[in-house]
Amino acid sequence: MNDWLTKRINDCFHVYSDGTRLDVLFETDEDKRFMMNLLPIAAHFCGLKVICPEVMDTHFHVIVRGHADKIEKFKREIKRLLVRYFRRDGRCEIVKNSIWINADAIQDEDELRRKIIYVLRNSTEAGFPLLPENYPWGPGKAFFQADDASTHRVSDLSYREACKLFRTRLHLPDSWEYNDVGILIPRTYMDMQFITKSVFTSTRQFIAFLNARKTDLTDMESADARAFMERRDESKLREETKSRCQKQFNRPIKQLTKAERIVIAKQLWDERRTFSIKQLARVTSLNADVLKVILHQTSSDQ
Repeated sequence: MNDWLTKRINDCFHVYSDGTRLDVLFETDEDKRFMMNLLPIAAHFCGLKVICPEVMDTHFHVIVRGHADKIEKFKREIKRLLVRYFRRDGRCEIVKNSIWINADAIQDEDELRRKIIYVLRNSTEAGFPLLPENYPWGPGKAFFQADDASTHRVSDLSYREACKLFRTRLHLPDSWEYNDVGILIPRTYMDMQFITKSVFTSTRQFIAFLNARKTDLTDMESADARAFMERRDESKLREETKSRCQKQFNRPIKQLTKAERIVIAKQLWDERRTFSIKQLARVTSLNADVLKVILHQTSSDQ
């Protein structure tokens, strides 16, 4: 059997928060412990399987498997639980600065392998001095490693004890385990059957991808950053469009005629071009190809 064959997939997603944040999102060990437990709990609540989790000081990554229509719910649940956690802890400034969460569909098995390695190597790229499996806020020894030394079964806890330890009212699977500091053990909730049968079918394959080129990882990091900048620009553009529609036509964008929406689009394009035509088309509910022709015609007339 060839270890290196790859095929297209449509049920795996890379979900992550803004790695370009300047402030520290997960400042303490307790913050990271909470986030490491939040990821599998939110995934379980949404009917998704975790493939690889990682929590850094400023952001998190998680690769999940499941139906595409569950991803938006997963993102909302992560944000809801994070906002509640920070508000209870009195850190409203983090909530005020907003928590941006993005999700990218993974196209094939090789991309999935590269994404997993990218997530695994996040800690060492950030300066963690030991190997990725020793980083306490990631998948640990889930990939071709010996079992964790000291673990406890979630099923041995009473419902009330589990609620208090993991900060959830959700009934967790009996097969899940946790360590001495209360972190759920990733290998017990990760989709290990899928990982060993479809992703890394041998240690040889895993080691080869673990030694991926530095440029591959840099490209992924740059793509993540670009996605967040685009989303931020579009969010600001939506607010600007909403305000302009109310001031100029006293109606929301959905109630404007096509001609009125084109007027708004032209004004926005003439004043600030830090967004793409596709983004402008989305927020004004216009066809991108048609809008491109109109804007280019306007520019040539001028």
